[in-house]
Amino acid sequence: MRTVTIDRARLVEMPQTAPDGCPVDSRVVAEVFDLFSLPDGFGFITNDDGTLTGCEHLNQYLLDAHAQRAYDANSLRLFHMYNLGRLLRYLRRSRAQRSANAEGISVLAWIDTNGEPKVDLTDATREELQAYAAARRERLASTTLQTEFGCLNNFYRYAVESNWVERDPIPRWNGRSTLIPRNIRTSRVSKFLTAPQTFHFLRVGLRGDGAAVGAQPASPERDYCYGLLLATTGLRREEAGLLLDGELPHLKNMTSDGVHAFERSGKGGITRFVYVAEETVRAIELYRQTERATRVLKAQARLRRMRRDGDLFLTEGFGTLRGKPAVVVDGRKVALMNLSDEDRARAVTLNDDGTIEPLGLFVAQGGLPPSIKYWDDLFSDARDRVHAQGHHDRPPDHVTVGPHTMRHTFAVRMLAALMRHGRETSGDPYQFLANPVLTVKELLGHSSIETTHRYLYAAETWNDDVPNALRLVATETVGHILNERGINRASSEYDD
Repeated sequence: MRTVTIDRARLVEMPQTAPDGCPVDSRVVAEVFDLFSLPDGFGFITNDDGTLTGCEHLNQYLLDAHAQRAYDANSLRLFHMYNLGRLLRYLRRSRAQRSANAEGISVLAWIDTNGEPKVDLTDATREELQAYAAARRERLASTTLQTEFGCLNNFYRYAVESNWVERDPIPRWNGRSTLIPRNIRTSRVSKFLTAPQTFHFLRVGLRGDGAAVGAQPASPERDYCYGLLLATTGLRREEAGLLLDGELPHLKNMTSDGVHAFERSGKGGITRFVYVAEETVRAIELYRQTERATRVLKAQARLRRMRRDGDLFLTEGFGTLRGKPAVVVDGRKVALMNLSDEDRARAVTLNDDGTIEPLGLFVAQGGLPPSIKYWDDLFSDARDRVHAQGHHDRPPDHVTVGPHTMRHTFAVRMLAALMRHGRETSGDPYQFLANPVLTVKELLGHSSIETTHRYLYAAETWNDDVPNALRLVATETVGHILNERGINRASSEYDD
């Protein structure tokens, strides 16, 4: 499966052929696009060979939604097509996996022989949708799940109305989809940590510095590095959790500017550059040499069993494709950006000595990356450790620190730093000043500038001087002043 977007300029420049090899007049194709008022950037889902078998209903839904102005073209591409396409890939992969298991071969070998099952979204069963929802709940926050399954809900309601399916496969109770989690609380206020609070939470909460015996984490360096990546790069929870070891350089391979950049495709299919500082790589290097190496060695027996059962994504290690990091699969190089989350979680390679090497940076006891639920539980335990110590740099009570809080923290602090730099250099006529909001938007991979604007208020109003100013206002209001000896005493203006 692949996504194809309309680009009239490219259509004219490049010769077009139909899947059967017959030439296609690009002018006719452009006329069809114009007839249906389809803008450039509008997307379709096709099979890898360019055919549409199994993709018809998904594409018809997109066309009808656009024609009826249900959603704008950008929303259709970034949310509906992306989430529906993800479900379709899951359905095809899971059916291929079942067939491969029945024949006792790997799923990749089965697909090489039989091709990808060209099932349609309308072929999905209730059991498959429930299994898909369970898998996604392990990886996503509830608010993100609501958006994703809202797209699925809309598609299947339309499918029923259009007589594409005999009955709605989505499980419902009193008309409500039970795939969508309930009791979701949303907030438009950006909750973040200051630099001392972040420093304290990473070390005391995640790494367990100073924790009581029995309350220390089992993998302090791994957990610390995970939180450090979130706080210094703005990666999302699952993006950091499924990071591959080959995406980050070793310390000796860092460039002279001390910043490493790599591409990552995230939410909504948006590709962005992620920047990692040398200080973060230095901390990760310690984890690589200690906890990671030990866990991989202890997990060999389980990894061998998983290999026999066909549960691993076997590769030939890392390589490069057109100068970018890639992984080698059956002699073919596949860009790391094109790997699915499922493949990232199961990717391994065989070392020369016969041991199995996971490609994931973060590994659990079984040798593969921890589940998304683990990272949520980790932050819950970290909050307990921080609370137990009661240090003055602990996060405020109104901020429940989770993985996404670190992303908020990165956004606010980066935005504030860029704005401060802009003010300091505004008198230099030769200094080019980029828009800080646009810069942070690209760093975070936001689809809309409105999302990034949510952080602007916090970055503009909160700095190190604000707490002192608030305390001064409170002191003057209460009526306490300092006497000559610096001792706090009540003002006598209202004394009896």
